[in-house]
Amino acid sequence: MKTCPYCKINIGGNLEKCPLCQNLLTGDGEEDYCPKIEIKTKKRIFAFRIVMFSVFSAIIINLAMDFLFLNNVHPSWSPLVAGWLLVSGWIVEFILRKHYNLLKAMFFSMIMISILCVSTELFIYLAWSKWNIPYLGITTKFIIPILCSANMVANFVLSFIDTHFTNHSLIYMFLNILVGVVPWTVLLIFYRGKPPLSWSICLVINCLAFAGLLLFRGRIVISEFKKRFHM
Repeated sequence: MKTCPYCKINIGGNLEKCPLCQNLLTGDGEEDYCPKIEIKTKKRIFAFRIVMFSVFSAIIINLAMDFLFLNNVHPSWSPLVAGWLLVSGWIVEFILRKHYNLLKAMFFSMIMISILCVSTELFIYLAWSKWNIPYLGITTKFIIPILCSANMVANFVLSFIDTHFTNHSLIYMFLNILVGVVPWTVLLIFYRGKPPLSWSICLVINCLAFAGLLLFRGRIVISEFKKRFHM
């Protein structure tokens, strides 16, 4: 019988990972108690194919409109549209999976959208330079701290509402807190004064969430860290 070294439970059958914490099990496996049943996922796969077909169709249409049908001089928008559509398709694919982790999905979605926003602003500034578009830094000053703050609030609420998904994924809340705290510290050093108000608000929200998490879910947080870092 296999054993989870972190949950301290014995698990029958021949599973490779603990069903509670998803860490690797130790010990010798046994024959499965019940026959394996293949779960039909045709509807989910079909829905995913429809989404991806729509994404690639929109990308092709935008490329055609941008480079084939418009002959006048104009700023090319199709790379931006393609990037946003691909990220949107990735997020939808993440959600359509049979098993998904809410906090993980939200964290990586926030990171992907933040990177795409920065890339979009840089692309507009560099590729459309002849239109004299200034670099305003809207993404780093407003969009990213707002995304981080909203994601932190959503994660904090979900950690209390849906414990089935969040008990073993609180590490992503701490990563989100780092996303909010580290940039504020870097901006404090470079600005040599107070960073933008949006980042200060983000810092306060992350600190409050961190304190609340330790007060209300401290044992689960410590257990999560021990399992993640094999302490």
